[in-house]
Amino acid sequence: MAPIGRIACMTNRPQGLPPLLRVRRGFTLIELLVVMGIISLLIALLLPALSSARSEGTKAKCLANMRSLGQAMEAYSVEDASGFLAPIHPMAEVRWLYDGEYEYGGKTGLGVYAHQDFVAERRVLNRYVYGEGGNFPYSLYECPGDTGIPAAPYNFDSYFLLPGYSGRKTHEVAGTSYRLNNHIDFTGIYREYSQRFYGPYMRPRTRIPDPAATVILEEAIAEVAKWNKPNRLNPGWHFKTNQYNVLFADGHAGSIHLSGQIDPRAGGSAYWFLRGDGWRMDCYPERPICDRYVNCGCCNEN
Repeated sequence: MAPIGRIACMTNRPQGLPPLLRVRRGFTLIELLVVMGIISLLIALLLPALSSARSEGTKAKCLANMRSLGQAMEAYSVEDASGFLAPIHPMAEVRWLYDGEYEYGGKTGLGVYAHQDFVAERRVLNRYVYGEGGNFPYSLYECPGDTGIPAAPYNFDSYFLLPGYSGRKTHEVAGTSYRLNNHIDFTGIYREYSQRFYGPYMRPRTRIPDPAATVILEEAIAEVAKWNKPNRLNPGWHFKTNQYNVLFADGHAGSIHLSGQIDPRAGGSAYWFLRGDGWRMDCYPERPICDRYVNCGCCNEN
């Protein structure tokens, strides 16, 4: 039982004073809307930064892959009788089919890239990347940003747009995300299968005039930018317009800006003189290299 004095104190409390216990009210609708607006604003500000960070991460992984492939190419070049930097299929001098841009290494692809001569076990560079054996993931040949090759409006590698292949990763279709820079003449000016190579493909290392600037491997999507009008906005695999990762003939990797195939310095042979800031696809002043089984009279002897 409470003391009498305590009861008196409670019953005689002045009516004008605030109550001993207050009921806490909730947020109003306006306050909730303000909080939600602030959260939405923060998300909108952070998402581009997160996407950019993820893009830079995939770009860095892609460049690391290319550098590893460059080391394997260096080892291949030391052993190759002709001193080629890019592995050339033994049948390259017999049939056009073997003058490929993707069969140098990687996993078994689809369609023509699943040809018995192009299965993973027969892709030359694989031995220098992984050694002998099998059951490798071939992950060094896959760009983590690889989403395939778009139609463009013009796409030289239209094979990737065929039914069943369209929308698939280049790595899945061709066995690798990275295309050799063969820089080949497909103009049809010369007789059938007369092929002239203006880049480092089928060229000894000693005949690559500027290895630190000459591209030997490129992300396959870069080929789309070459074959469309200059200054057209072409997507990259790392959310950078007209920016593509490449491997240079001296073994270092980097990102280049590529847009179109016209160079006013080249006159009528604009495509074959394809260069940009710090990079080049051609090997001028070296003359082009012809397939050995073709004598078009315009090339150095191989």
